[in-house]
This record gives sequence, structure tokens and C-alpha cells, in this order.
Amino acid sequence: MRTERSLGRVLLAALVADPWRKLMALGMAFGLWFFINGQIRGTVTRTVSLTCVGSLRTQDENFGDRLAVVLPTDRVVGRRFMVGDREIQSVRVILRGSRFKIDALQNQREQLDLQISGFAGLDWSTRRDVEFTAADIRRDTRVLQGVDIGLEPSRIRLEVERIDEWELRLGLDDVEVDVGDEDVLRRLRLDTAEFQPPIARILGPASAIARVRQPGPKPLRARVRRIGSEQRQVSAVLELVAARELDLRLAEVPTVTFQVLPVLQTFQFELPLVVDDLALPPEMRGVYRADARSLLVRIRAGGQLRARLLTLDGRARQQEWAAANLRLLVVVPRPEPGAPYGQELVLEARLLVLETAQLTVDPTERLLDEAVSVTLRRLP
Repeated sequence: MRTERSLGRVLLAALVADPWRKLMALGMAFGLWFFINGQIRGTVTRTVSLTCVGSLRTQDENFGDRLAVVLPTDRVVGRRFMVGDREIQSVRVILRGSRFKIDALQNQREQLDLQISGFAGLDWSTRRDVEFTAADIRRDTRVLQGVDIGLEPSRIRLEVERIDEWELRLGLDDVEVDVGDEDVLRRLRLDTAEFQPPIARILGPASAIARVRQPGPKPLRARVRRIGSEQRQVSAVLELVAARELDLRLAEVPTVTFQVLPVLQTFQFELPLVVDDLALPPEMRGVYRADARSLLVRIRAGGQLRARLLTLDGRARQQEWAAANLRLLVVVPRPEPGAPYGQELVLEARLLVLETAQLTVDPTERLLDEAVSVTLRRLP
């Protein structure tokens, strides 16, 4: 028993004796292990997609593994990645480096964003393609520092096409108006279309520009889906009809603004008839009379006029207000010089809102539901 206790004391004393030397030895051993482990190199192969991008990079974009060729998108657009006569969409990337970096890449912890940006200063006026290898890949990202890169296939050719521009003066001959339903179409005054800016600049590959300039569907579209009941104008942005498949885009997005007809409601009233013959010579005034002093007509009212009528409770009160504030006006024109005055005149009546109604009513908000013809007869 004493022997075992003595042995334990000896071992404990050996462990705690000269602690600083022992810690230094452990540190040297760990450093040596770290150094040797860092010299161990590994290899990983990743398949990445091939794509073209502009010079502006989007932050925090989740695009997967890719090899992107940066192009001046205001001058050229990338068309196809080629190896010889064969088109490819992806390439194998061979990465060699320290085991720590390779392990991270092997476990897909790092998104692989490879970029080739050395073509910006080229003369693109006549160039139709560029070639690149692994040596052209930028190495300034954290994940690629200290990593050797190889490509399979080793040399890739990118075909490009020059960007052209088409200046199009805007009008409804080139803009399709897409409405949500027939009610929207009925209220939309297409003849009032105003474009801002008045000229659209369409950019895209020269072949695509040539295609859309040929006779066929309209190149631009304006979508109008909803119009408020009190809305008097509506605006819509213009979009390219064939933008996606032809790689076309607008240098700036134009808009079109339409005037809008009001929401109209039909009412039926007995309205007083007024004959305006002030254009006739004094001796002919009061000579032409209508058969009736009032007529039963249907009107279409919108805006303030519609709102005022709807505030009146009941058909009788609406009729009373209409008889006091609305008129059917017939204007007798002056005859041509030398023409005789006829015994009978058939003229079209207009709907008039008197100033006493204290309403501001646009002509488009006060309409007869159908044309009303009035016969005036000359008194004997």
C-alpha cells in the first residue's frame, strides 16, 4: 500500500515540476503540427454555370456557383459560350490549395463566384468574340486567396453581339393598350394619349432590333387594369412585348397618360325645353315654337351632377330638382344668306345645367342617353 502511494506522489511531482518548460514544449508541438498540416494540399472539382454580367454587382445575390464574364452591357451582349463548334453552359473548375480551404470548398460552405473582368477596355466596334482561360479569373476574393485554379475545358470562347439603338417616336400605332375589362376600355379616352418622354430608346442586339422593326405586332404595351370611380386620368408604364426572348430593354421607361371618362349613371326626367333663337333677326325671334314645353328624356350623369342626384331621396325629389336646374336647349341657327326661312325645323337638343345648380359639370359628365330631335314649327 505504501509503495502505491509513493508511486502516485512521484508521478504527481513529475507532472507539476517545471511547468513553464512543459507548456513551451506543448506550444512548439502544436505549432509544428499546424505548420505541417498547413502544407498538406488538397484538390476539389466544382461544376459552375457560365454567364455574362454587367459591371454593377448585386450584393447578397444568391446565384449559385458560377463563372461570370463581365461585359460592357451598353455596347455588347453575350450570346454563346463555345468550345470549338460546341456550345456549353457550364465548366468544371479544379481548385488546389491548403487542406483548410479545400475542405471548405469541398463541403459547399463557400459560394463560388468566379469573375473575368479584363475585357472592359476592348474595342467592341468590330469584335464578335473573346477567349479566356483560368489565368483570366480574378483572384481578389477571400475564398480564392492561395488557391490554384484550373478549367476543363481549358480555353473557352464567348460569342458577343453589338448593342444597337432604335429611337421610336411614341404613338398608339406602336403601343398596344391592354385593358382589364370592357368597362375600363369604355372609360379610356385613347385619343388623349400623352407620352413621356415622347421618344423611346430601345436597346438590344442588332439582330433583335432589326427583327422588331419589321411589320408585325406592336413592340410596346401599356397595361391599364383599374380606374377609380372618381379618377379623371390614368397613367401606365410602357413595356417591351418581346423583351425577354430578344434581350431588348428600354434605356428609360416611358409612360402614357390617358384622360378618363367619368362613371355615368342613367336617369329619366321630364325636362323643360328652351328655344334659343337669338341668332335670328329681331323680327324672326319667337316665330318658331315647339309642340311641347317639356320632354321626357333619359340622361347620363357623372361627377358632381351624379353625386347631387344620388343625395336626393326618392324619384319625386330628383324630378323636382332636375326640372329646376336642367334644361333641354335647342339653338336655332341663322340661315345662309338668301335662304328662305322654312316652315318647319328639326333640330337636335342639348342638355344644359343651369348656373343656379352651383355645380361644376364637365360636358362629358352630362349627356343625353340618346339623340333627342325637336321639331319647331313657324307660327302663322
